[in-house]
Amino acid sequence: MTYQPDSESDVSDNLDLLVQVAEKYYMDQLTQAQIAEMYNISRSTVSRLLSRARDEGIVRIQIVRPRTRHAALENRLCKQFGLTEAIVITAQQWPNQADELRRLVGSQAAQFVDPLIKPGMVVGVGRGRTLAELAYGLSKVASMRKITLVQLLGDIDVQHSLTRGAEITRVLCEAYGGTAYFLNAPALARDRQLAHLLMQSSNLQQVSEWYNRLDLAMVGVGALRNSPLVLAGLLTEPEIQVLAEAGAVGDICGHFYTIDGTLVDNAYPGISIGISWEQLRACPRRVIIATGPEKAAPILGLLRINMIDVLVTDERTAEHVLLG
Repeated sequence: MTYQPDSESDVSDNLDLLVQVAEKYYMDQLTQAQIAEMYNISRSTVSRLLSRARDEGIVRIQIVRPRTRHAALENRLCKQFGLTEAIVITAQQWPNQADELRRLVGSQAAQFVDPLIKPGMVVGVGRGRTLAELAYGLSKVASMRKITLVQLLGDIDVQHSLTRGAEITRVLCEAYGGTAYFLNAPALARDRQLAHLLMQSSNLQQVSEWYNRLDLAMVGVGALRNSPLVLAGLLTEPEIQVLAEAGAVGDICGHFYTIDGTLVDNAYPGISIGISWEQLRACPRRVIIATGPEKAAPILGLLRINMIDVLVTDERTAEHVLLG
């Protein structure tokens, strides 16, 4: 196809040519050079025709941004529970698997959690599968801020896992720079006397001294029967049953509580090794991340005692929480 213009004005006034050039460029994805050669006109003329097509509305460009956050649910959560912020992640296609949901929320929420981490902060780091996904997402958007990272709870196993508190702390330390303090101890100890001796050791005291200096804590919550503590075998079935009878719905940093936020650690014969309940409550800002309907009750328990400042969750879990 060759177009022979009589003059520059002839080109500009030819609406058929205008439409054809626009179609070739935007729909057929030809380059301006290819279009110029096809119609025997200059590349600058093609550029002017494309500009005119946009100016006159022949070509309309619309950018559709995926809806990442559910603003209505966020507003309801903040209003009902007095949150500083709620980050509720939604999706065009909802994941069928729990792992996929954690990955989605962690990766999408990272861009919104990152601004909360300020240079020079002391940041406490919990553990959990969704928190691990958030840490990985943060590693993609983080910049060097020379923060201090402190592991808040001992680990649940001896094998390498991306969800271990030590590993999450390491990932964040490498992403943001600064210093990291690792808690080289088990998350739970059945012997309370042994646990107290461990916490009094010089190595663990170097870590625990930071718990009263936290600016921010990022932690996950566990459901009573499906938490990593249970899956790793740190809690036996009889112990889980005793906790359930005491009203426990979940744990945060190894501390068990009811749906009203009442601490029921005494129902467990052992003790957690890490930050105390009182120290966690005293932290100026707590970012809690949890996904899945089984986390609704544990989240609700923390909300009822104002233990959450920033809640990161998914749309369906948020709806369950609001139903109470």
